Amino acid sequence: MKRKFLQKIGVAMISGVMVVSALAGCGNNTAKESTTAAQSSGESTSAQAQGESKTDGPDYSGVKLVYWSNWEATEPQGIVIAEAVKAYEKETGVEIEVEFKGRKGIKEGLIPALDAKQQVDFFDGQGNKSNYGDRIISLEDLVKASDYESRSNPTMMKLFRSYNEGVLKEIPYQFKANAYFYNKKLFKEAGIEKVPTNWDEFLAACQKLKDAGITPITTDDAYVPQAFGMHLGRLVGSEGLKETINNNEWDRPEVLQTANDLAELASKGYFSELVASNVFPTGQNTEFATGKVAMYAVGTYVVNEVKNITGPDFEWGFFAYPEVNNGINGSEAMMIGGQSFAITSVCKNKEAAFGFIEKMTRGEYDEKLAKESISLPADSQNHSWPEQLADVKPYFDNCTEIMGGAESNPEITPALKENLIKLYSGKITGTEFVENMKKAAGK
Repeated sequence: MKRKFLQKIGVAMISGVMVVSALAGCGNNTAKESTTAAQSSGESTSAQAQGESKTDGPDYSGVKLVYWSNWEATEPQGIVIAEAVKAYEKETGVEIEVEFKGRKGIKEGLIPALDAKQQVDFFDGQGNKSNYGDRIISLEDLVKASDYESRSNPTMMKLFRSYNEGVLKEIPYQFKANAYFYNKKLFKEAGIEKVPTNWDEFLAACQKLKDAGITPITTDDAYVPQAFGMHLGRLVGSEGLKETINNNEWDRPEVLQTANDLAELASKGYFSELVASNVFPTGQNTEFATGKVAMYAVGTYVVNEVKNITGPDFEWGFFAYPEVNNGINGSEAMMIGGQSFAITSVCKNKEAAFGFIEKMTRGEYDEKLAKESISLPADSQNHSWPEQLADVKPYFDNCTEIMGGAESNPEITPALKENLIKLYSGKITGTEFVENMKKAAGK
């Protein structure tokens, strides 16, 4: 059921109501939840309904937009969006009805709603909306007219154009980057003065940590493929990684090298002894976030997910996946991505919808979103990145090649996870890993 989103959200909610963002997993179906206590009173959110005068800016008086969000109303992202809606309504006279659907609500309900010609003017959610086809429109003209790209990360814009055959149909925001997060305090205790940039340095860092009585690496079943994908991507490149996974090319020599390199980490005791049984978020929450393990290969969203465990004194560090022997790329090739906005083909006021998207991804609200959800800003002119992610910025800014993940072939992912867990826990060798994957793929 549609509900109007109210403006009765105070600034106190920003600091008083914070729920961990679950970028890595599925959210709840929040279509049944009220967005705010004020919403249940049935009051209007528009500036006109509250008797407020419109400030300078485009005049969208009389225009009503319906916006579906994949966030919860009580998540940091939802709270900032609510504040931005209020400001945009006041500036333009537009009325925006927000429906916080959650991850599940967007995934299961949006396409049926659009096919039924239900009014949903724009929405946000996980990047790569190629499955929406002509249900979403090209944003090229709107982007050009507003000079939007002058403050955009060019690599990200290239990535999001690639999702729709070179046509920009999504505006990326709340960026993420994947590589190794590490505990700077533990690195200092082990006498590690600089982050490793290549595989030999990585092995040396692991040994120093072990010698200091510190477990070097942990992972969870949800993130088991991350290090494998980045390692293999260093050897075969971004396109080679996709081809290997999607075509089940497990007999490639680079796969064996990757498996052998990771098996060496296990044989030397660099993985946590619990890695074989860690079910997400066990390794993340009880080992890495509590300071028992030094490194964790994951995305930048992890900081927000564990902030209630780590507290303010955790010393966050980040480094790109190391260069590997016989590799063909370095830190310029990374796993990066983000959420995105799209405007639907049923939207009759696309300029008004794009105006709000621009407000959310530029200036004040882009910076506020990054701060409150501890994420990467979309506006290249926003230089005040969250302190916990400061180490990410130079790598992200210098990224020119985007590597995909190792989970692009869902049919083989379960077997990949199962055998990587065995590899990381020392139960199988690199050669056995390759043979097991070939069998799983029917080869």
